[in-house]
Amino acid sequence: MKWRDILILAFAFALSVAILAISYYAGDPDWLVNHPAVPGSNGILWQVQTTFLSVGFAGLAIAAQLFAEAPLAIGASRDRVLEHVRAGWFVGVGLTANAVIAVGTVWLPSSIGTLGVAIGWFVATVMLLVSSYIGLMRLFGRPSRLDEVVRVALVEVLTSRLNTASRKYAAARCQRDSLAGSGFSVGDLGPSAVTLRVPVPQVGLVVKAIRPQLVLRAIATLGPPLTEGGADDGGSDDFSSPPQVDIDIEPGDRTRIGETAFRIRTSQELDRNVQDRLVRLLQSSIEFEATGSVTPDEETDREIAILKDAVGTSLRSGAYGTAERAMELLGQVVRGVWTARPESLDSSLRSSLTRRDWLYRSISEVEQDALLSPRACGLFVGQAMTRAIEAPRTGSVEYVDECLRSFTRVWFEVLRHGSAEFDSVPLRIVTCVQNLAVYSFAAEEPRHDLQARATWAMVELVKLALDGKQLENARLAASELNGLFEFADSGGHGRMNVRAGQLVLSAWLDYLAARGDTRDPGDPGMRALLTPHGERFEILAAHAVTERGATLFSRWEWWEMRTSTSGRSQRVQLPHYIDCAALDALASSYGSLPPATDQETASGYRRFVRLLGGEGRELSTAESNLMQRFNDEVGKWDATEDERLAREPLSQTKLDVLRISLREALESGQGLTAEVPVETTVPESVDTSRPILSMNFRVPRHYLVDKVFNQTHADPKELGNVIARGFIEGEELRILEELRSQQNDLLDPTAQAIRDEIESLGNEAKRYFLITPYGGLGDPHAWYSAEFREALAQVTHIETGALDGEAILFDRRSGVALYRKPEEKVGLTPVEGTSIAMGVFEDVQDQDQPQVRIETGEYFVVWAGDGTRVCRFASPQATEVGEIDANNTSLDSD
Repeated sequence: MKWRDILILAFAFALSVAILAISYYAGDPDWLVNHPAVPGSNGILWQVQTTFLSVGFAGLAIAAQLFAEAPLAIGASRDRVLEHVRAGWFVGVGLTANAVIAVGTVWLPSSIGTLGVAIGWFVATVMLLVSSYIGLMRLFGRPSRLDEVVRVALVEVLTSRLNTASRKYAAARCQRDSLAGSGFSVGDLGPSAVTLRVPVPQVGLVVKAIRPQLVLRAIATLGPPLTEGGADDGGSDDFSSPPQVDIDIEPGDRTRIGETAFRIRTSQELDRNVQDRLVRLLQSSIEFEATGSVTPDEETDREIAILKDAVGTSLRSGAYGTAERAMELLGQVVRGVWTARPESLDSSLRSSLTRRDWLYRSISEVEQDALLSPRACGLFVGQAMTRAIEAPRTGSVEYVDECLRSFTRVWFEVLRHGSAEFDSVPLRIVTCVQNLAVYSFAAEEPRHDLQARATWAMVELVKLALDGKQLENARLAASELNGLFEFADSGGHGRMNVRAGQLVLSAWLDYLAARGDTRDPGDPGMRALLTPHGERFEILAAHAVTERGATLFSRWEWWEMRTSTSGRSQRVQLPHYIDCAALDALASSYGSLPPATDQETASGYRRFVRLLGGEGRELSTAESNLMQRFNDEVGKWDATEDERLAREPLSQTKLDVLRISLREALESGQGLTAEVPVETTVPESVDTSRPILSMNFRVPRHYLVDKVFNQTHADPKELGNVIARGFIEGEELRILEELRSQQNDLLDPTAQAIRDEIESLGNEAKRYFLITPYGGLGDPHAWYSAEFREALAQVTHIETGALDGEAILFDRRSGVALYRKPEEKVGLTPVEGTSIAMGVFEDVQDQDQPQVRIETGEYFVVWAGDGTRVCRFASPQATEVGEIDANNTSLDSD
């Protein structure tokens, strides 16, 4: 029962007691005086009502004994069955009626009260009891109705859990995924590249969120240096190679021992101080849920396990009808939960993939019992066919693939471990897959393309039969594959996938033969059956389909992988054999060769030329002619891409994106600088000997041209983010330098010292700024204690990545002020909405790749007011480091 129902019963109880009290004190009406209640009738009514209530409880207890068996052993199923028979209302009304009758019998007896209780509560209890019993008998007397109730309950409960979790973490995951592009790199970082792994700070907790500003601050420390003075005053234009930053955790994950939270890959090793600072900043960016939190997957895993156990137990006991019902129910639950699309509420791809694997693993684990008997195997094949036919209507391509994968799993188990009594199963599976391909073609459902997916499922059947050394079954599946869409293929897409599958299988035969593998059938008839035929443009189109990641359903790129307990890498050779198989098919085909009109086609032709010109290969006449045609087409595309890139003019659109991203990043990332008042003039007494902050670096030309060259994609928005982070960091460093120069007191860098200083200010504390590093100082328990948080609320608290191991407290009334404007220099143009000037120069010479130089500058002067009070909380070692940083006035960089 819901809280609303409980409140209704409570109100009814109070109202009934009030009526009993009125009847007791006012007396019975005249018409009832001549027909009074029999003495003791209240007690008899109470006993009878209690008896009915006991009978009802006993019946529910007997029915509850059935809850020990699946699918009613699942909590959600029990709740829905009880709700369906209104057991909650029977219990609630019965107990309330019992309490009302007790009050009327013991304390407030009256004839009219007895009559009212009998009509209002006793009759209601009996009616609900009868209704619950009838509903329970009908439900258990109709198993199909019971299955539907259970299915609806499971789908609703599981979907509700996943939706709740998705809504809870949606915003946090959007922030996390927005950081995916913060670490980037154009090209290889070089042989000296190193990776810094940042472990999770706590184990066994659920990640609540990742604070993006702290991650961006950490990345900014590895950006190009910001120096004082103009770019011509000793400035460096070293090539900038931004780091690659990967985030391995996401909101909703439970952390494990030894798990890596972040991976930072840089062109060279970082020194220990920079590493420690990065680790501290990145770890402090992770927020956790409270201890004891449970994820929706952990709650649901047990309930799904009960259904899986029901299938296995029923099959082993010979209860095939029960097993079929449980298997059908499990499939409907998986489909219902997945197609409810709870993943659309968050932006996490990894979360969706994890949820998908968890749901579909439930089906695959149950199908391991296919070899219990031919009847059990037929049950699984029939269920797989039912799910596959309905799959395109769900709108989920992943669900379509998983339905087809049931055929390959059962096929594999039967061929490898099945006895002679399973001989009829392979033909049934091949027929089902062939019918699915034809069904998709007739039903015209190209959006999910069951036609192509069923074709590649047939390819998998051939491969698995070859692996199992079942030549006859391999020939059976290969014959069906070769005959698909031979005479009815609208648009040619069906035969294109058939030829692509034949190319992959031909390559697999060549791979097995080259390695001397015992799985190689050595059968010329099988090789001829798997050789694609057609015009050359059709063979090339089929070869394009086989490119990694382009095929539907099939995972042929995993075929040659060997299972290993270690993380050892393996050399992938099958794509080479696919190219060789395509060459053989092209040599025996007819028609002209398509011209190389793009980089992808030209690269493919070059790859074929290298294969044909391989050492020790004797070319036939057809292969020599084919190689000449390849060379002719490549020669038309032979102008180097770097020359094309160097001639390509800079894009004004990309330059605008760079400027806009710089402005937006500055607006969103201002921290300490935004709190300092900006003046319109500089006092004459202020030192302006070092007024310029500048950044001068080179980047690949790919960033600022419209076209894509060398298959390299570069987003100028990332350059704007890097420049903005550098200037924000540099401005904060200069402000901190000025504050350090005005310090009055040097105190211990502890939470207690900061708290004592704030409390000593009294009411003046609200006029003070406290600047601290991200993550706090000293002991985390003291920093996050309630007492310190209360003291911290009295001042304006600002966190910055420019401090490390120290904090600064100063009076805002006589604190620092600044003056800023774009640097005035030839070639630099002010960026609208900022105080930064920027210029892009094409004066880079003698480099391996076309590059451009980006120069930015800002006139930035900071000074302190008269009588500024500054308290610095730092150790002597940190003081020395701060002085060194003040002299350099540059960002830590790699």
